[in-house]
Amino acid sequence: MFLGPYTLFDILKENKVAQFEFCVINFDIKEPLNHTLTPNYQPLKGRTIETCKEHNDEQVISINQTIEEVRGYLIANPDSTKRKSQLEYLSNTLDHFFNWYKDKELQMPDKPPAMEWNKGSFSANKNFSIIKIKNKSYSLRRNQPKIVELLFQDLKSELDGLSYPELARELDLTNNYNSKLSNYFKDSPRVGDLFNYSRRNGKYTLKT
Repeated sequence: MFLGPYTLFDILKENKVAQFEFCVINFDIKEPLNHTLTPNYQPLKGRTIETCKEHNDEQVISINQTIEEVRGYLIANPDSTKRKSQLEYLSNTLDHFFNWYKDKELQMPDKPPAMEWNKGSFSANKNFSIIKIKNKSYSLRRNQPKIVELLFQDLKSELDGLSYPELARELDLTNNYNSKLSNYFKDSPRVGDLFNYSRRNGKYTLKT
């Protein structure tokens, strides 16, 4: 279960100058609606609304997953004030994102798909486009899902991992002198978020 903090990305214009805003949303039972908002501002540096949407999509998916977990706890213990406070915080946090999507006339991501693959703290949906490791969710794109799926199957088979050349051969990835797995994980998630790397044998294994 992940209770944040969550961050809402946005691009604002003030005096015709665009700037990047990331608003940190923290769980705080001492505050009204059980959360605080802390806006921060930075130069734009090439960020776009699409950049914001990609990040906000990941946050919404994570919030929805945690809401489902908290609701499950409440079913088991419906009188828990702790869980009710958590649910109120998460629901109100989701409202901030809802308002952002509405203002930008964008479609919110669907509720999280069923996680059909599990091993330890790792879980994934059917096509590995959404994964979760230790309660942190990631949205995968392009070649990332097939890389994670192959290493998941390797893990299930209790093998000792795969090197980048082996991954490249199996998945038809680029394989030349400067090719490496991090080329496919430049933003979030990064290689270190998902995989362990052994310097002893040069192989990657999926974190669980």
